[in-house]
Amino acid sequence: MMDCDEVQTTLLLGEPLVAEAEAHLAACARCAADRADLHALAGVLAASRVPEPPAALSSRVLGAAGPPLARHARRVLWLALARALGVALLALPALALADALLVRTAYEMLSAVLPSTLSLYIVAYYAAMLTLLFALTYGAIPIVAEHQARPRFREAHG
Repeated sequence: MMDCDEVQTTLLLGEPLVAEAEAHLAACARCAADRADLHALAGVLAASRVPEPPAALSSRVLGAAGPPLARHARRVLWLALARALGVALLALPALALADALLVRTAYEMLSAVLPSTLSLYIVAYYAAMLTLLFALTYGAIPIVAEHQARPRFREAHG
């Protein structure tokens, strides 16, 4: 069943009453007594003219809202960066361990076939390349996270 506020809001907005609202009006003396006053007030509100906003209001509002929106944008971008780094760093220990085992196994296998100096050179070169790839991959995470967060932020904050 509708309560008094819902029925009075419906009457004030001048909307048609549903059966449930009519039943409430029949049962509630307060709402029935206010019905005529609310219809009159709805007519006055419908006849009144909405004032036009001042021309400079938009620029003033945007000027006032700019600094808080910029602070919020920085906070959103930092949170996106922190999430991206957190997810990426979860896998880093497992990747480092797997690569260490791979390098060690490669060195042992190459040492059986090649001289140890050449095996060490090949494995060291491979390890250096892995380190470079890790550095580039993890260095790109903040750039990619910021790039992905900007369109979502612009959609949400105009």
